[in-house]
Amino acid sequence: MSEVTATIIAALIGGVFALVGVWVGYYFSKRASEGDRHAALQYTIYQKIEHLKNLAIAFQKNLISQKEIHDKSARTSEDVLNALIRSGLSKDEKKKVLHAINGKWENPESVKNLQQLADDLLKKLDPEFDDAARELLTELGIKAEDIDPIILVSKSTTK
Repeated sequence: MSEVTATIIAALIGGVFALVGVWVGYYFSKRASEGDRHAALQYTIYQKIEHLKNLAIAFQKNLISQKEIHDKSARTSEDVLNALIRSGLSKDEKKKVLHAINGKWENPESVKNLQQLADDLLKKLDPEFDDAARELLTELGIKAEDIDPIILVSKSTTK
């Protein structure tokens, strides 16, 4: 085999390895960014579920009106649905989210379902933070359900 032929073959083999390397790098990069996007969407779902839970608690304690909970929960539920579609959650997890966001506002069981879902999502997203939050509540002697929600209530400017 001549030197020219050997050089051409070596260049082809090197080109194939380079192409495979670029493809593998792209694949892992795409997979990592997709995982980050899923985590961000799942965090959005967690935040919105916490918000829905707080709205339900506020409604049950007569801190907000039915109109206010309707308006705020409708917007928040839409945000959950938008994030849920691309979240990477399993079919069962999506079904659990859908079940929780469709609970009745006045039903105390709905708050428990939303709280359980939020706890499960937080544990999935950041188990260390979840453990730290639980430990803090235990150290303070407080139960999560004893904490009153903070809801911004808009005041009408018309009388």
